[in-house]
Amino acid sequence: MRLTGSLAMICALALVLALQDVLLTAVHLPLAAPDLLLAVTAAVGFARGPQTGLLVGFLLGLAADITPPAAHAIGSQAFVLCLSGYLAGRAAGAVQGTVLRPVLMVVCLAALSPVLYAALGFAVGSGEFKGVLAAAAASALYTGVLAPFAIPVVGFVLGRGETRGLPAQRSHGRLPGVKTLNRRASAGSTQVL
Repeated sequence: MRLTGSLAMICALALVLALQDVLLTAVHLPLAAPDLLLAVTAAVGFARGPQTGLLVGFLLGLAADITPPAAHAIGSQAFVLCLSGYLAGRAAGAVQGTVLRPVLMVVCLAALSPVLYAALGFAVGSGEFKGVLAAAAASALYTGVLAPFAIPVVGFVLGRGETRGLPAQRSHGRLPGVKTLNRRASAGSTQVL
């Protein structure tokens, strides 16, 4: 990744963090808040694979952990987003092809995140599991409403970033139902079966 691609990625992640802190935490919804950081991390994982999803999740989570007002242990959000980005990247092949599958994956990750936060809190001696299932359901609902807007925007931004030096995830297989015509005559034209 070139320097301009890295700087563009850092600026975009800072914008996402600011949107999460300023707008979405100010909305007082019952039990949980929409998690834009998780939706963006999962979308990056879908677009770029597990390693980039893991890295973006770690960077966003660590930035969210150290930005005030953080009322949790430093590293907990980094761990949850890191794991979410990795899992989304691993599931990228399975969710491609429809609009609903990536959104359902984000909903599952959003439902898993309060459970992971509670488990981490319990592991260090400061957490409890009271109300976690209700928070998981609310987080899944709110983030599921946000995901259909976040995933295409991230995909568009990362798609445009390929020309600015951000590497694209390489597909080793062909698209189903698409056949390449004679390479010399068509110079990359395709025919849909």
